[in-house]
Amino acid sequence: MINVICISNFDELESIKENVLNLGYKFKHKPYINVEFVSLSVESLRYIEESNVCIFQSKNAAMSVENYRSSFNDLIDYFAVGIYTARSVEKSIQFNCRYPKNNYSSNDLIKEYEFNSIEGKKIVILKGEGGLTTLRESLQEKNIVNEIITYKRIINKNIISDNDFDNNSKNVIISMSRDALKTLYINHYEIIESRDALLIIPSERFLDDKIKIFKEVYTLKSSEYKNEILSIIQSYNE
Repeated sequence: MINVICISNFDELESIKENVLNLGYKFKHKPYINVEFVSLSVESLRYIEESNVCIFQSKNAAMSVENYRSSFNDLIDYFAVGIYTARSVEKSIQFNCRYPKNNYSSNDLIKEYEFNSIEGKKIVILKGEGGLTTLRESLQEKNIVNEIITYKRIINKNIISDNDFDNNSKNVIISMSRDALKTLYINHYEIIESRDALLIIPSERFLDDKIKIFKEVYTLKSSEYKNEILSIIQSYNE
């Protein structure tokens, strides 16, 4: 038997859940991270309106500005760190948004669109509180860069208990959030180490020394990861 525990939110989650349950496996959605949108100040909105380049660092950042659509215009060049964030940008503010076509990360965005050569621009970076500073550090020397915090992450560390890990099943943990994975380590390190557990993550950026507590770790290779995740789960049951 397979016991799937998903500790974050992501696109196609409901479809994956439905398929897992149809296969006769267990599925628990226990997201550690809740998101709270931040009201943008008059100053932040002015930065957006006057910008030449607008970069969305996450899907949540894109979703958080839906009510501020009038502050965005077609003179701004829009970028996102990945395809799902770009899709959210286009849905939220209805402007085309570019993203790295192969690997999805800040560094891949910088490399593919030659951000190191951008000079003399007014740039806004929309992100969550505590988010990476890679983009700002890459652009701030030659440009005017303003980071705008559009949401906060609220951690519900008690949402998962040791009983969620089934001793009589193979446990599959899906995490698309590094913050969620860190919280899992802090609260359930010993129980995971003692169980038959597989971890599915979206990027090698999630890898660290603590990963060894899992029997297996699978890094997703495709941006269209629904079928890949289902294949991994079925293979783990064999």
